[in-house]
Amino acid sequence: MGYTLCTNRIVEHGQSVQGQDARDLMTRIQHRGKSAVSNAQGTPRETILHYFWLTSHLGVLDAGVMGSVQLQQDWYLRSIRVWMRPKSATRVMIALVLTCILAVLLSLRYLNYSLPVAKEEIKVETETKYIEALGYEYQPQPKDKQSWLPKLISYGKSSWSKSELDSFSDESRKILKTGEDFVPQTLDPDSDSLLILTPLKNSAKHLAKYFELIDKIEYPRHKISLAILVSDSTDNTLQQVVKAKKKYQEQGPKELRFGRFEIYRQDFFYTMHRDQRHLYRNQFDRRSLMARARNYLWTRALKNEQWVLWIDGDLVEYAPSLVNDMIAFDKDVLVANCVVLKTYGTYKGKKIVYDLNSWQETPESLAMIKDLKEDDFLVEGDGTPFTTHRKHLNGFGKDDIIVPLDGVGGTFTLIKSHVHRSGVGFPAWLFQHQVETEGFAKLAKAHGFGVFGLPNHHVRHESE
Repeated sequence: MGYTLCTNRIVEHGQSVQGQDARDLMTRIQHRGKSAVSNAQGTPRETILHYFWLTSHLGVLDAGVMGSVQLQQDWYLRSIRVWMRPKSATRVMIALVLTCILAVLLSLRYLNYSLPVAKEEIKVETETKYIEALGYEYQPQPKDKQSWLPKLISYGKSSWSKSELDSFSDESRKILKTGEDFVPQTLDPDSDSLLILTPLKNSAKHLAKYFELIDKIEYPRHKISLAILVSDSTDNTLQQVVKAKKKYQEQGPKELRFGRFEIYRQDFFYTMHRDQRHLYRNQFDRRSLMARARNYLWTRALKNEQWVLWIDGDLVEYAPSLVNDMIAFDKDVLVANCVVLKTYGTYKGKKIVYDLNSWQETPESLAMIKDLKEDDFLVEGDGTPFTTHRKHLNGFGKDDIIVPLDGVGGTFTLIKSHVHRSGVGFPAWLFQHQVETEGFAKLAKAHGFGVFGLPNHHVRHESE
């Protein structure tokens, strides 16, 4: 006899049975299922098959009363019943084991049964290992713990063994000898050492002239270190810089080697056609990215050099003595006047100021700034919404050797390294309405550093 469930009725031999008849039929099937189990005369295989055959129908009938849980059980049982059709007794026994496992899994899932989880013991460390109370003060008790700090005479020890002294740095031995109990700075600047920093992007065609000019700088080569950042380049800028390093530091004579020659690669994923880089609508994003590039470079490359010199990669002329001349002024921040030789228009054949980022505030510009909104961005040049009324380096006379400035560019800018070390970098956000190099000048002045320019010391930029 076979039975199936169709929605809410039982079909027996193709006939629908509903209502009380369906309940009576369920009772008969349940009775026959029990009889089949207890009075089965066939082989074990037949008994098992008969049992699961009836059990599957009981599951169907229960599903009509109790819901979808039994329907899913019946689906599993029917699948097993079909798989058990081969006559192999081994398969039948395996099917029985799998059915039991499935029944357990269903129980765990639908009855929200959870196995007990052993809880790990949590040990709370209550012992204070390196601090103990001494009166009202706390003092570290290092015991055998090694410290990077130099041991000082003020700790109470008046003599040191040779092995102990040999383990100290020169600075630490100096402290022990003089009895000082602090280090004023962790690293003394290397006297007159110079770090040249240059960020590059698609500058392959300028590199020959760039290194030619650096070779002519009248400065001890071993006192010069060079650090270059290559970003977002689609030409062979990086390959040429790597070749230059090999030439200077490995193949060339030792007397022409730099103190250090470091190459950094960091892409910022920013592209812009060169003809559009001076448009006002592009200036904030472009200059903010340049600030990030400069900060990336100096924070990684600056060691113990005394001076930092920012040089653009597309300069074509500056005097070999210019670095020495600028160092002689001994200013915190000092910028040369960057000009360009015009090849067209009214000023064709004449040198005019190129870097308008070096300027001095005027009474008119200060009055204009008072009326600005907090998020107004100022930039020099044509096509800007603000007339700044600032005085650029080309506005000074031949007798103006050195002048105070409020903004600087980065084409050829000399900075004392302690300015950077004090935390003055290049703002990628608006600081007093400026970003990047002009923001750097404003920030340096806010920290109390002097910012100056040399109107008559020229560097020449590539013509555009």
